[in-house]
Amino acid sequence: MQKYGLYGLGIILGRTLLGFIFGLLLAVLGGWVAAFFSLSIGYPWPLVLHQNIQMMGIALGATLGAYLAWMDSTLRWYWILLMAGMVLAGCAAGAYLGRAYGPGVDPSYWWSRYAVDNTIHLGAATGGVIVATAIGLASEIRAGAIRCWSYATRLGW
Repeated sequence: MQKYGLYGLGIILGRTLLGFIFGLLLAVLGGWVAAFFSLSIGYPWPLVLHQNIQMMGIALGATLGAYLAWMDSTLRWYWILLMAGMVLAGCAAGAYLGRAYGPGVDPSYWWSRYAVDNTIHLGAATGGVIVATAIGLASEIRAGAIRCWSYATRLGW
């Protein structure tokens, strides 16, 4: 956040909105990649494992979209990995909550065992953007506090 007021609020809202949009788009793409992976290997494992592969593909896609909107590349690599892991946990939690509380899929056709409810994508993107926004705002507050401390020590306070 460079400045306070409407400019800073616009940056926060813009990053959050872009994180949600990219998280949602990449969650759908991650679900397709996971479904293609399961289809290409011929579903050799139990159905529950393939459903969880697809859920984690959705969560990984949403993580990438939500985290890139708030990424701080000035940090060390292990902090970046830790924060991305926290966003992944938020996306996975959102995906599984979307699966648990979503309306489900119509079981009237044979492919319904492998179909994905859209609330899973929305839940993953929402969970990831909440965690990424919290981390990004905490990072901005920390950077502002360091700047204030630097100015105060420079002035001799």
